[in-house]
Amino acid sequence: MKKMKFYSLKWRLIRRLVALQAATLVLIAIAFAFVSWISGMSGIFAPDEHAIDAVTQSLAWNPDGSMRITNTDDLDYQRDKAADFWFLVRDQQGQMLTDGNVPAQYRAIANSGTDIAEARFNGDEDNPATIAARLQKVKTDHGDLLVIVGRQGSLSAGKLLVVFVAIASGVVLPVILLTGLITLAVTPFVARGIHRGLNEVAQAAQGIDGTTRGYRLPLENVPEEVAPLVIAMNETLQRLDDDHNKQRRFMLAAAHELRTPIAILQNRLETMPPTDATNRLLEDVARLSTLAQQLLDLQRLNQEPVPNCTIDLASVARRQAAELAPLIIAAGYQANFELRSMPERILGDETALERAIANLVQNAIQHGGRSGTITIAVERPAQICVSDEGPGIAPEDRERIFEPFQRANAGGQGIGLGLHLVREIVKIHHGRVWVSDATGGGAAFNMSFEPAIQNA
Repeated sequence: MKKMKFYSLKWRLIRRLVALQAATLVLIAIAFAFVSWISGMSGIFAPDEHAIDAVTQSLAWNPDGSMRITNTDDLDYQRDKAADFWFLVRDQQGQMLTDGNVPAQYRAIANSGTDIAEARFNGDEDNPATIAARLQKVKTDHGDLLVIVGRQGSLSAGKLLVVFVAIASGVVLPVILLTGLITLAVTPFVARGIHRGLNEVAQAAQGIDGTTRGYRLPLENVPEEVAPLVIAMNETLQRLDDDHNKQRRFMLAAAHELRTPIAILQNRLETMPPTDATNRLLEDVARLSTLAQQLLDLQRLNQEPVPNCTIDLASVARRQAAELAPLIIAAGYQANFELRSMPERILGDETALERAIANLVQNAIQHGGRSGTITIAVERPAQICVSDEGPGIAPEDRERIFEPFQRANAGGQGIGLGLHLVREIVKIHHGRVWVSDATGGGAAFNMSFEPAIQNA
């Protein structure tokens, strides 16, 4: 069977939050680039001051005082960075040197003899999306120069992509990293608070078993989104309780009704002449009577509350040993009672404990080999042991025999409810029952209970 894999709600929440934050920031970057084009914010594409420096450092002067351009690495870099890069240089004598497709309006500015020391142009009125330029006056050994650099053309998808990449690398990625780390650190604490109610539900659900009745999962501290699931589980538990109650009432009524015809049949058989057939029928009727009584005991045990009476285990065990001794001896055994140490008192139902001891003795009679000694022993702190000297019980069967209608010997005469009834009686007294090897061979059935708390 393929093992089912579960996903972590916490990590799924973290991944989705980080993805949402990243998508939001990317959309902001795209929107900013788009608004840049719509609003004519073309200045963001204007060459920076490094372009001015690259142009200035590439200038050289001829002997006659005229200017010329020399190719430098910085100038080549500016040209490579923008294929539409252009520049204009004008000296104080009015000599003008240009490179690239210089727009007419910038030639006019240069020829106007402006006194502006530095300026940045963000497009023109006719086309606000026109790429901007930068103007700066530069001092050199040959006098002051007016340098204008720019990029020709309008904003394009490629240039918008440049803006997007710049925003993404300079703003989006750092913010995503920061918010992701914050989300990673904070979400587990937030999720832990949210999951507290779910953990309470899970712990409560672990306490549900086949004998639990009237148990419901808590709805306190449960998130609203999960509440319908918890409510549905509680409704399911209610339906199971209702069905169980119906079944229990039916079994109780059936077991009770069976007792009358079984008793009538037994009385009629006892009035018949004794024969082998009659004796076998009487044994079969006795088994039916025992089955009906055990079914009735089981239903009553699950239906009625356990009396909170103080019980002296030594007295109960001694009395049962005396009452069952004739039955033990008649079956070919010796009867023995041992008070190994004075046990403490317990709280519970004395009649139910007598029934448990009687069932263990009947089990020893049926499976003890019809020889040896059946011993009822009590000891501290609050334990009763019924042992025989028969063949014992195999270790692999020691848990199974306490299940309903299960027997260690398939060919035995038992019904398979006696030991199950013993376990149920011990369970409602908050004790435990187990099988071990007896000291002299055979099986030892041990019942251990919680001692009653003695008030000072």
